[in-house]
Amino acid sequence: MRKVIIPFIGAVALVAGLWSLDAGSAPDVDPVVSGSIPGTGGAENRVGFAVSNIETKAQCSLSRGEKLTHRSMRLTTEGQCEDVWPGLSHAANWTEAGDGTVVVSGVTGDAILTLAETDGLYEVIDPSNAVITMQASR
Repeated sequence: MRKVIIPFIGAVALVAGLWSLDAGSAPDVDPVVSGSIPGTGGAENRVGFAVSNIETKAQCSLSRGEKLTHRSMRLTTEGQCEDVWPGLSHAANWTEAGDGTVVVSGVTGDAILTLAETDGLYEVIDPSNAVITMQASR
């Protein structure tokens, strides 16, 4: 019986040792992508806007990108947006308020501009002294 048990224990130890060598490798990745995982936000989701300050004639561009929440999207600036409105160069979020208005805010969530859509053109309603328009660029 001893002649059978000792080789059996040796074989089990050998298999366990070989199995532990594979334990450090990365596991296989499941190729299924869940809908709860946000996409990479490719160019197909981008919408560009031309922003103009009517009083100073300054202009810049904003790009609305991938969804961050059910009503918020990433926003990036291009050009001299600080010349259009103070703080606009730090715009990071486009949030649809649900009442037809849009809030453009910075990374901290502080509102920079509040806009309302009128005839395909967005106009600033807050702050009230801002004479700024935003139009989707094609």
